[in-house]
Amino acid sequence: LAFATLPWGKAALSYTTAKRGAGRSTIAYYGARTNAEDAAFCNGVFGHGFEMDDVEMQTTSHPAVCVVPAMLAVGDEQASTGREVLTAMVSGYETFLRFAHAADAMRHRFFHCTAVAGAFGAAAAAGQLLGFDELTMRDALAIVTTQASGNTEYSCSGGTVKRTLGALGAYAGVRSALLAQAGITGSSQALEGRKSFVKGICEGEPDWEWLTLPFAERFLTLDVGVKPYCCCAAQHTVIDAAELIRARGIDPAAIESVTILQLPREVGNVGQIVHPEDVIQAQFCGRFACAMRLVKGGNGYYDYTMENIADPAITALIDKIGYAADDGRAVLDDGDGPARVTVRMADGATYEETVAFAKGTKQNPLTEDELVAKFRDLTSRALTPERADRVIEMVMNLEAEESITRLTSLLTA
Repeated sequence: LAFATLPWGKAALSYTTAKRGAGRSTIAYYGARTNAEDAAFCNGVFGHGFEMDDVEMQTTSHPAVCVVPAMLAVGDEQASTGREVLTAMVSGYETFLRFAHAADAMRHRFFHCTAVAGAFGAAAAAGQLLGFDELTMRDALAIVTTQASGNTEYSCSGGTVKRTLGALGAYAGVRSALLAQAGITGSSQALEGRKSFVKGICEGEPDWEWLTLPFAERFLTLDVGVKPYCCCAAQHTVIDAAELIRARGIDPAAIESVTILQLPREVGNVGQIVHPEDVIQAQFCGRFACAMRLVKGGNGYYDYTMENIADPAITALIDKIGYAADDGRAVLDDGDGPARVTVRMADGATYEETVAFAKGTKQNPLTEDELVAKFRDLTSRALTPERADRVIEMVMNLEAEESITRLTSLLTA
């Protein structure tokens, strides 16, 4: 709802409506109806539209922006109950996360984990709602292997295509499920065979045990956190550490230098860009996040703007920030994406903070009140307070809903 009117959201809507696909699935905010594939794509672009989604830190992936659009789109078409869509959501998350862990080495080959794993999660969610038996679900997941993709060059040189990656996963998953429903069959060893997809995208051998881990043995959905900040989660510990230092009342203009220490994975994700040239680059720039926090005190939806990117105080502080990689966890020996921020002042004073688990992770979760506050803030320009109350109540009691269409009908401005 919040990001539907951003330029890439409008582009997705234009692309989708031009196809004139017939169907009962709702496009959020606008209220238009189309087929399940296109609705999943469009809502996926909205959901991943500004880096404020959920996150699983071990794989740095975002299940919701693939699984939820697929679940809502197919659920709309099927008039599924709340309990059915919750079951589909868990099926999608569990499939997504098992694949993400098994093929985690894909990041070394610059694949975007959310887009790739998301196609599998979306297919599982769709197949669950469509009532697939084992063989049809196998076919759907096998068909996904011919479509899942996504490249991470955006973290170096930008591009609004980043906003579509989760949506393309959702689209591929729903399409694969519908193809399987129509009778298309997939390779029986598409995941583990000699020329399998998983082997093809990984650097080295995949971690096969994740793919056979029973759902009932461990629910990986419980590992997923929710972002409080509008940027790549790899830098959230940096923001939290910077906030602890800022809260001491330091003068940003009197800072002599800042050193950010993170593990190599995080340095590779958010330590490459120095001076961002657009909002997308800013959201993958740890230096910008740190500087903006110290100068402005915020990293929310309304902070990532071209005005702040050009702000002289932020730009000047970025020039004083250095990134270092903690190879082998010599210092940062605990946490998910841990960070140490050291600020040295012109008068010689030094402030240092280390954060192991960022706010919003499973170890340091947002409270229910904070989640509701995030929802209200993001939807304040789309929903009236009364409609927001109805959505919150419905989501909190979703298992009792007779049809998901009652919820999707409320998700319009």
